[in-house]
Amino acid sequence: MSFSGIFSANLRKAVLGGLLVFFLLGTAAFSAIAKDPFPLIVVDKSKNKLFVAEYQNNEIQLKNEMHTTLGKVLGDKQVEKDLKTPEGIYFFTTKHQPPALKPKFGVLGLMVNYPNPVDLKSGKTGYDIMVHATDDPSRLERKLDSEGCIVVNNDQVRAIAGHVRLGLSPILIYDELKNEYLQASFRPSVREAFQRWLGAWAGKDIDTYAAAYAPDFSFGGMNLAAYKQYKKGLTQKYSHIDVRAENVRTYFHPKYDVVTFTQHYASDLKGGGKGFRSTGTKTLYFNKDNQIIVEAYSNLQED
Repeated sequence: MSFSGIFSANLRKAVLGGLLVFFLLGTAAFSAIAKDPFPLIVVDKSKNKLFVAEYQNNEIQLKNEMHTTLGKVLGDKQVEKDLKTPEGIYFFTTKHQPPALKPKFGVLGLMVNYPNPVDLKSGKTGYDIMVHATDDPSRLERKLDSEGCIVVNNDQVRAIAGHVRLGLSPILIYDELKNEYLQASFRPSVREAFQRWLGAWAGKDIDTYAAAYAPDFSFGGMNLAAYKQYKKGLTQKYSHIDVRAENVRTYFHPKYDVVTFTQHYASDLKGGGKGFRSTGTKTLYFNKDNQIIVEAYSNLQED
């Protein structure tokens, strides 16, 4: 059961029982309670630890702990074949098993989306970063022995694969995990920036909407100025825009922050008739100035 709130023009918010509840602005709304628990993975490179985790009650709860072997070279991955394990917020994309998977990767490999959109903007290179097993258990006795991947044993990778949802579950990889990163209340300015962006979009306030993006934002070959004009054209085309956000979750990292949510979008054409309709998962990447640097959309959605 979810509680749906609405934004006010001043984006007022109340805290009831520890839950953020938001009020009406135009036709934007979202549910304050997500479909919890939601599965994810957390990696603390400083301790060679992987945690099977759940997002629940506005925090990330660490459940099962596993030892993991990481890249042979310390530091954040920058380029192909530097033997470093990347640091950031990634998502599981595909599952690979023998015979397509080489024996050295054990019984199963879970690919992540490195380089992600932020990595690509910063010029990072590389590919095939996975959480995988190994056919040589002695490797797991070493802290650093992979080419950049995250290595566990066969039973553990099966447990991880049974826990995560491909295309939806994130893996948060930290140089050093700090407890505050696990709390949704850690940087409230990120959630507030998200609220302003959502309300401006539905309210057809293009100036406020465009101001939510970083100056170097681009989308579909458009720079920010062109993207603003594109969105302005849509506001003139549609008489009404309704945006509903559910399952809003915030993930924090020293490099950037991420907000994911189930987006329900509907518009009506001026003069009558239905406009565009869609439901899927949107991912917003925020810089430390609380500006959107990248946005991504997938037709995948939570059940």
